[in-house]
Amino acid sequence: MIIETVMKKAVKTILEKTKRTMFVTVGNGTFDPLVKEIDRLKQEGKIRENVIIQIGNGTYQPKNCKWFTFAPELQKYYQQADLIISHGGPGTVFEILRMGKKLIAVPNRDRTDPQHQVEYLQAMAKETSALLYCDDVSQLSSTLEKAKTHRFERYTQPSCTMAEEVITFLEKDRIEKKIEREEIKR
Repeated sequence: MIIETVMKKAVKTILEKTKRTMFVTVGNGTFDPLVKEIDRLKQEGKIRENVIIQIGNGTYQPKNCKWFTFAPELQKYYQQADLIISHGGPGTVFEILRMGKKLIAVPNRDRTDPQHQVEYLQAMAKETSALLYCDDVSQLSSTLEKAKTHRFERYTQPSCTMAEEVITFLEKDRIEKKIEREEIKR
């Protein structure tokens, strides 16, 4: 009987370790609607992966998922995740994309500017298929289904030509001023 119990626990532990992992991050604010929806989908069996949620300053504490409020850094959680669901903060989104991780991004409309994350994520979704945009928490279940067949491409950051543009502008300005001085001398 003892051996059977130990074996069951060992098998359960092995299965848990080999099961896919989903990490959810809300950033440094609150995004209780996202946390609640993930917890509900996990309870209903619509999410089968192990789920770890960073709830930030939220008040809802998941009952069906592992969770924590904050960590010094989230890199280790990103690394171990097969899929990440995130709020739409540009810093977080770019960090995850640069790591080449599969990402579903959901705008947090309860932030100071309700359109900020929406506009940013819509633009990103048009630019790359490295992420899936989920417009609203109520669409999360269907977005998770899409993620099963979605071809997440590796994100390639566009080259930044800002320095060249500034140099060109300054050079053009310098030439124009030189021409003006030459005309004044005549």
